[in-house]
Amino acid sequence: MKTLYGNKMLNSHLEQLGKYVLVTMDAPWQLYEPLLRIKPEAVLMVESLNKESLDKMVGNVPRDCAIVGLGGGTALDAAKYFAYSADQVPLLVPSITSSNAPFTDFISIRKNGTSFGFKVDGYPKKILIDYELIQMADPRLNRAGYGDLLYMQTTWNDWKIAQEKGIGPALDPEVEREIDRIVVSSLENAPEIGSLTQDGIRLLMENTQSSSELYMLNPTLPISAGSDHLFAWNLELTTGKPLIHGEIVSLGIVMSSFLQKSYLPESRYRELRKAMDEACVIYHPDQIGVTWDEIVRTLQSVESYNKEVRGFHTVFEWVDWTPSLWKRLKDYLYNGIDS
Repeated sequence: MKTLYGNKMLNSHLEQLGKYVLVTMDAPWQLYEPLLRIKPEAVLMVESLNKESLDKMVGNVPRDCAIVGLGGGTALDAAKYFAYSADQVPLLVPSITSSNAPFTDFISIRKNGTSFGFKVDGYPKKILIDYELIQMADPRLNRAGYGDLLYMQTTWNDWKIAQEKGIGPALDPEVEREIDRIVVSSLENAPEIGSLTQDGIRLLMENTQSSSELYMLNPTLPISAGSDHLFAWNLELTTGKPLIHGEIVSLGIVMSSFLQKSYLPESRYRELRKAMDEACVIYHPDQIGVTWDEIVRTLQSVESYNKEVRGFHTVFEWVDWTPSLWKRLKDYLYNGIDS
């Protein structure tokens, strides 16, 4: 895997490729098509990651063309799938920072409506982080990626709480140090990251790559997702709403870190929320477009969802949802009242 950072790099790299097929979606295509000096031989518009629809598109990928993915996680995972099927090395060009898709060896697709991702160890790919392209995108989408990085703290908290309960794998000091390094770097640079400067984009993407590599190297450890993602996944199921993944993970971080402090005083719940505010990440329910009632229903059913689908050990396993706790959580979430 080779990651290149720079400004206005896309066209020069496309020129080196020669003929290419572009895998993208409508929004990034409309935004970036005018910038392309060399037009693709074909444009494959991806609407979903369902294996059935992707397999139908494979026949439209010319064998003598390079494969370039341009867009967010859906476009990049589709490009990885097409390249894998054709035994090619794709060029992945993220248009937003809110996905770790370019960095992982996982190819996240779906089969029969359910997750069907698979891992290709050492999957070769070339990644191009072009500051100009990312800065053209909606700042809201770029900032959402910050929440999908800070999840490492709440997932780490879940791991430590489970250990104290005598459940799950032992804590790994080396992995703990690397998680702490990534989290501290991300917290300290929150304003820079939220400003979406070139330095901020690079910090966010480098830390995202580091976190992705960490859990790829340690697939048996519970560090790929935790209570933060459980809440986000179940919220999507509960509401049926099209929500921005990084934002609902951020909402999950705010709530789960607050709940974790009862079991782990060093949950960093204040620092996490402060950093997201400094980075201008949207996580407030009213801004995201979810109600308190939807949040309650999501939290009440999150452990059922977990046991049926994920099998994680998180803070939700031990929470006693008393009327007092519901009130405290709501006061903290909506008004910042910490009691």
